Formats: sequence, C-alpha cells, structure tokens
Amino acid sequence: MLATDLAAIAGARGFDVTALPHARLDVADATAVRAAFEELRPDAVVQAAGVNVDACETDPLAARRVHAWGAACLARECERVGATFVILSTCGLFGDEVRFYSEYDRVVLKTEYARSKRAGEEAALALCGRVFVIRPGWLFGGLPTHARNFVVRRWEEARRQSVVQSAADKFGSPTSTWDLATRVLDLLQTQAYGVYHVTNSGGASRYEYVRCIVEAFGLRTPVEPVDSSRYPRPAPVPDCEMLENMNTSFLGLPPLPPWQEAIHRYVSELRRDPVFA
Repeated sequence: MLATDLAAIAGARGFDVTALPHARLDVADATAVRAAFEELRPDAVVQAAGVNVDACETDPLAARRVHAWGAACLARECERVGATFVILSTCGLFGDEVRFYSEYDRVVLKTEYARSKRAGEEAALALCGRVFVIRPGWLFGGLPTHARNFVVRRWEEARRQSVVQSAADKFGSPTSTWDLATRVLDLLQTQAYGVYHVTNSGGASRYEYVRCIVEAFGLRTPVEPVDSSRYPRPAPVPDCEMLENMNTSFLGLPPLPPWQEAIHRYVSELRRDPVFA
C-alpha cells in the first residue's frame, strides 16, 4: 500500500521511479540486489518489503531473512553507490503502557516481527551513512484491491454483519500511507539522517479506529468495544503502539493531519467509486 502511494507521489513530483515487486527482486538475495543497483544506480532506495506480524512469529527465520539480512543487503549497496537508504520499520517496538512513545524511548521487543525489524534498523544504521529509519503507525490506504487494506475490509465487515466488534484495549496511531509517503519525500529533501516516528496526529484504540471508518462510510452498523482476548493471534503484540513524532518536530516539519481527518479524506476518495457509494 505504501509503495503504491509513494511511487505515485514521487512520480508526480518529477522523480524517476522504479518500483520493483518481489517477483523482480528478492531484497535478501545479495547477488540480485547488487545486480539491481548496477542496472538502476539509484539516488535513493525505500525498503517497503516485509513479512506480516503473525507470519514472523511462526517463521522467525523468514522474518530475519527479509527484515534484517535484506536490510543489510540494501544498506551495503546504498553505501557503495552513494545512495540514501530509507528503511520502513514498525510502531510495535515498545511496551504495554498506554502512552505515546518517542524515538528516545527504550525499545521492548515483544514479537519476532519487532525483533527482526529492530535488527534491520541496526544493520541499516551500521552499514550506510545516509539512512532514514521510519517508524510508521497503523497504516491504511492504497488500492481497494490490496489484500491488507484495513479500511476496505472494515467496510465489507460492516455491510455483512449486524454488529462489528473491535478491541478497545489495543492502541495505536492510525496513519495514511499517502501522508506517510509525502513525509518520506520531505525527509529525502534533507540530509538530517536518523530515526523518525511518522504518523498522523493523535492516537486511538482499535475500537475508535474502526468506529471512525464505519461512520466515515455513512454506515449505521453499530461498533461494539470488546477485549482483544476475543482475537487470539500468534504474535503477542504490544498493547500500545502510539507514537510521538518528536524528531520531525525538532526538524521543523509540521505535524501530519489528525488521523480522523485522514480517514475521512481516504474514504471520500474511495466513495468516488460507485462500489463504495
């Protein structure tokens, strides 16, 4: 989802964009990565490939291969050709206390996903001198056909069921892939390399997030708060993934719009399609 929006915005801004799908490049194949860099000679590389959270828990080797070793493969090549490296990390690096976490808070690595993502951050920072580590919030956006399009899946659920249930004890910062992509391009115009939390402003429980989506579509389906124990999953994800965007504020960049505004904007775009009207 993020890669789709990033390619669209960067292309509109005049960048020459090459977006390589997994079928064309395995980021953890060092030989293939070297060949891609030789062919493309990029000025900047954004690593948006990844393995989902629960899959990492059941296959930690795959998680480390993509998130850690893959990051190292790309970082080495970026350093060799003088490119800037942007690595997408995660908001799931902290604990269960419900508060906003800044770039300066101690990490608490509860899941295999978090451990592999943190290893990727460390590899990137160690192997390349021009690195932006981006920790995004709960991402939404992209095309309706994207399998992990959270907004569209909730629209489908609200139309199919008489009541939608959602966890009231899990917290995060819902974040538009479009707004995140815009901020990544803002950062690429600087040389202020480092670690950045990038989310839409504010935080919410999963329940509040889902309720906002349903209301934005104008649906009357009630949304009921429940305990997350109703939805057991392999990965013991943190109770709180809300992020404070401290470093972008230090850099002088304005806050991204509130997450509720971003949800309504995205839903308005979707509803231009008669399917969602």
